[in-house]
Amino acid sequence: MSAALDPSRVYLDSNVFIYAVEGQTEISEALRALFDLFRRRRGFAVTSELTIAEVLAKATPTQQRDYIDLIVESDLFDLCPVTRGILVATASYRQAFGMVKLADAIHVMTAVHTSCNTMLSADRRLKAPEGLRLIDSTRENVSRLIHELT
Repeated sequence: MSAALDPSRVYLDSNVFIYAVEGQTEISEALRALFDLFRRRRGFAVTSELTIAEVLAKATPTQQRDYIDLIVESDLFDLCPVTRGILVATASYRQAFGMVKLADAIHVMTAVHTSCNTMLSADRRLKAPEGLRLIDSTRENVSRLIHELT
C-alpha cells in the first residue's frame, strides 16, 4: 500500500460508471461534468480493471460499447490491474473491517494502492481506511467534488 496520498487523485467505483451510463438524468449529468473535468485535467481519475468486468456483466450490447468507450477508449481513467499486492492488502482490509464483499474490498485497496485520497462510490456499506475519504455519488456530492478539484 502507498503511504503518500495525492489529493488530486480520485478513485471511481464501478457503480459510478453504471450511474453515468444507465442512471438517472440528475446524477448522470453531474458525472458527465466530472468526466469533462477529467478530460481537461488528465491523470488523476483512477479505477480498477475489475470495473470493466463488473459493468459489462448485465449491460446490453449497446451499453457494453458505451462502457468500453468511456472506461477504456476515452483514456480518461488510469486503469489499475488487480495485482497480487492489492489482493494481499484486500485480505488484510477485509479482516480488519469485517464482512466487506471481495469486489468492494478490491476497489478500496486499489484506491489506496494508487495513492487516491478520495473514492467516489454509491456503496454506503464501505468502510474507509485511514487517509481515504469516501464520497457518496449523489448529484450534490459530485458537484462539490468538481468544485474542490477546480
